[in-house]
Amino acid sequence: MDINIGLALVIIFLLLLAFFQHYKIIKLKNNVKTIDGVKRSLYNMGERVSKAEDEEEVYSVVLETAVSLIPGASKGSILMLEQDGLFHYTALKGFSDKVKTLTLTKEEIFLNKINNFSDTAIIVNPLKFDENVIEKGKFNEFTEYEALDISCCISSPIYFEGKVIGVINVDSINKNKVFGKEDVELMNYIKNELQLVLNNFISKNKLQYMANFDELTGLYNRRFFKHIFNMELCKLKRTKSRFCLALIDLDDFKQINDTYGHNMGDKALKYFSDVLRTHIRQTDVYARMSGDEFVVLFLDCHKENALKKMESLKAKLKDISFENIKINFSYGLTCIDSNSELSADDIFAIADKYMYEQKKIKDRVY
Repeated sequence: MDINIGLALVIIFLLLLAFFQHYKIIKLKNNVKTIDGVKRSLYNMGERVSKAEDEEEVYSVVLETAVSLIPGASKGSILMLEQDGLFHYTALKGFSDKVKTLTLTKEEIFLNKINNFSDTAIIVNPLKFDENVIEKGKFNEFTEYEALDISCCISSPIYFEGKVIGVINVDSINKNKVFGKEDVELMNYIKNELQLVLNNFISKNKLQYMANFDELTGLYNRRFFKHIFNMELCKLKRTKSRFCLALIDLDDFKQINDTYGHNMGDKALKYFSDVLRTHIRQTDVYARMSGDEFVVLFLDCHKENALKKMESLKAKLKDISFENIKINFSYGLTCIDSNSELSADDIFAIADKYMYEQKKIKDRVY
């Protein structure tokens, strides 16, 4: 009898062992299927991001993918840190677009308080945190926009070049749903992939910016301006319009460098660029060509109007001074219409000739 009981126990133990082994195999297969599904979704996300036309579309694609992959998630948001030091909602899933009008300070972000943006975290009952931390008027707006009906949230930091640039939140409105360790692991897997996608996108944009813009002044550079100018020249005959090109050369700029140093010279260039930026229409195009030489393309503009704008710019600079330094410039103007047969080089050469004629006159006066 004792032998039979012992044998029975051994059989039961072996059956249980076989059951658990079978369960582990099934679970492993399910995990493999889950990971394969995640990989497919992330691959599709990468494909969609590569075809995205702007940053907003990238964030929307990333967020949509994350919400779809986390079990029990139904909402989500991405906040990005902007130059004003505030976190702005750049993508939303399941929320009113009105939420995009709101911003959060670093102190109002749960992830900052719990781990200083160092890792992914689960937030249970985020409403309680928001109520205690978010500024009252802002909290009331969140309530008005029905954005606080969240029972649980997974929040993860987004990094670029070792710095926090944003936060991605995946939310559940199911009161019975509490995200767990497996959800966090999945979120980290997704986050690492989307971070790579975002970094590639941002790096691409950064390289494109560096290729098209002057590093010192933030204006278009010579290469990109020439590209825009040639496009406008091709459009000229088709649209039967006109434009004026103004080449600008700052007066006595070498003297500023020699007297006050190159650092002051750089500041003067940035100052002039800021004045130019605020004085010229947004529909016109302007750039730093090289050194102290700038250019403005007045689109759909008669010569008289272009002359008025240039003289108005000179008067504006005359009325104010930068670091007790008076900044002035000489310029040459070329205006053409759809009947013109001038090439791009011809147009620049004429403007350049007039500019140096004006500069010689000033030199004789002084």
